[in-house]
Amino acid sequence: MRFIKAQTPQGPRVGVLRADGVVSLSESESSLDAHFGDDGEALQRLADRIQAAPAGEHDVDSLELLKPVDPVSMRDFMVFEEHVLPAWRRSGLTRGPDVWYEQPIGYFSNAANLRGPRDGMEIPGGSASLDFELEVGAIIGREVRSATPQEAADSIAGFLILCDWSARDTQFREMEGRLGPYKGKDFGSSLGPIFITPDELAGRRDGNGYDLLMTSTVNGREYGHDHWSSAYWSFEELISYASWNSLVEPGSLIGSGTCEGGCILELSIRHGAEKYPWLAAGDEVNLSIELMGDLRSTISAPGRGAWPGLKAAPAT
Repeated sequence: MRFIKAQTPQGPRVGVLRADGVVSLSESESSLDAHFGDDGEALQRLADRIQAAPAGEHDVDSLELLKPVDPVSMRDFMVFEEHVLPAWRRSGLTRGPDVWYEQPIGYFSNAANLRGPRDGMEIPGGSASLDFELEVGAIIGREVRSATPQEAADSIAGFLILCDWSARDTQFREMEGRLGPYKGKDFGSSLGPIFITPDELAGRRDGNGYDLLMTSTVNGREYGHDHWSSAYWSFEELISYASWNSLVEPGSLIGSGTCEGGCILELSIRHGAEKYPWLAAGDEVNLSIELMGDLRSTISAPGRGAWPGLKAAPAT
């Protein structure tokens, strides 16, 4: 199934998206998250009920689309080797450190600032280096504890587009302190618009991902593209690692990390900063993944300055 959530005069409503681009909207259902917790049967029953008696049918492009789910937590990883290779090479390495190939590398981010697929993004105060990151997001449908990759496979309720917005100057500064990223990331990420269940992708499985094209554009110019199938780590492995000696709760968001060509930082290293400048007010960012639609965001100027509590470092 492919689900969306739209704003209607009656409030948010869940809908089922057909292959012809028409959405059947529910008369009363406003949450997909309430139907997590099993192997996907509850979501299938929801789709069947909506399609049997829709409140209305609409072209998807005519709807005010919202983020389809409301994750309770967010973990983000880094699974696309070609994305990060330019930075490693700039540091004098021919490939990544051993740990990257031995286990997934990730961090926690801020689920409280997740935005919808048509929401704008304000440049955070104090930053002059706003970047986007095109990723795949997986939503966990049921509790996972110390699961093997094989056991973690049936915990995925669905997938959707994730943009992990990044203030690169803030990120690099704070990571000099040997921790983070934190404030370079937590001001906002974007989700949606289409939530697709794993059964819809069964015929597209390829390696550690799926044979789906991922494309980024800014102001109508294509910046980069990749295929999800180029991932070094699978979502089953990411979820297993996240759950080891821990709990991944239903409704959690797991991010893949940026695909090749999926952010300005990588492209500027490859091709030069003059060809790929940081995002500025008025820029239009469009991120798309086959079968998952596209995420569109307009960049706006900062609404506040830098953090006012900055202290001077002691003299050496």
